[in-house]
Amino acid sequence: MIAFFELQELKSKIEEKILQINLQIDQNERKIRQINELLAKIQRAMIEGDERQRMEARQAKPHAEEALKTAKTTQKKLKEQKMKLEWQKTQIEQKEIKLRELYSKITSAPNPAGLIKECSGNVKIIKLQGNKLEDVCSSYMPISVGDEIITSSDGQVVLKILGGQGNITVGPNSNVLIKEKKSADEDNFEVAQGKVYIKVEKTGENSKKINEYIQKYKEDLKTIKEWTDEKIEELKKEIQKSIKKLRIELCKITVGRPNCSKVPTDAVTTPRGTEFVVEREDGNIIKISVIEGEVEFTDNIINKSYLIPEGYEAIINLGETITMRKIENLERWWEK
Repeated sequence: MIAFFELQELKSKIEEKILQINLQIDQNERKIRQINELLAKIQRAMIEGDERQRMEARQAKPHAEEALKTAKTTQKKLKEQKMKLEWQKTQIEQKEIKLRELYSKITSAPNPAGLIKECSGNVKIIKLQGNKLEDVCSSYMPISVGDEIITSSDGQVVLKILGGQGNITVGPNSNVLIKEKKSADEDNFEVAQGKVYIKVEKTGENSKKINEYIQKYKEDLKTIKEWTDEKIEELKKEIQKSIKKLRIELCKITVGRPNCSKVPTDAVTTPRGTEFVVEREDGNIIKISVIEGEVEFTDNIINKSYLIPEGYEAIINLGETITMRKIENLERWWEK
């Protein structure tokens, strides 16, 4: 439902911008009419006026013409902005239709683990069921336990996880596996290669936001199949107890059975949110950069845990060493 709420919120903002631009277009249109009227008076003065009036008209004409040119340029830009916003609104409405169509599939998906929010570039999704390869990654595609996400050099995927409380962005040249949940209240992912950006919202803020969404878009929820008043009230109650944990596994690459280390973030059970990046480009060397909150890293190979604080990055050689240092220059590839 978070994906639906976010679409509604985005559409509301776009509609508000369209109203503002319509107001600016009307104001600018009046300005253009006034300048045209002024130019007409200037033209009459140049023809019918006395010498002083003709001289003043000649002096005023270039200023009025420049003002008219500027106003017309502004009008063109405003109309282009409006056209772009209306196109964005149409895209959102198409996504709404798609989301409604997929709603039953999403809720009935085997072992659902999340939803693809955005997808760009060359991305492959390998489904556990029948080893089906999805060459086309699309928005609002449900993902399930056992699915594998593979991105090429231009690929990137944004996943909604933890019931909408968290986002995972899988970067280019990456391989992420949706792992089996150890318990019902967690989401589990394995980073085999590449880099992922994880952001988990603060629990209190997330619950407050969802409740506000429900109240604001209650009538919209009813347009989705089976969303009755009773179901909406049930959702409100579920929010109060829907606290989940995120677990990122980092397996040591060896011959035979993999030996996994884990990066659990329990930020969803604390007042603070968590935002961090995991990068794995060279076998067993992992880098974890904590932007907000803190991340507990457990190396099961040597049975030792470390707490990585906010503003620090840890360079980890699984099963061997860990080096922590302050973050000096973090590449925000997920924002590009």
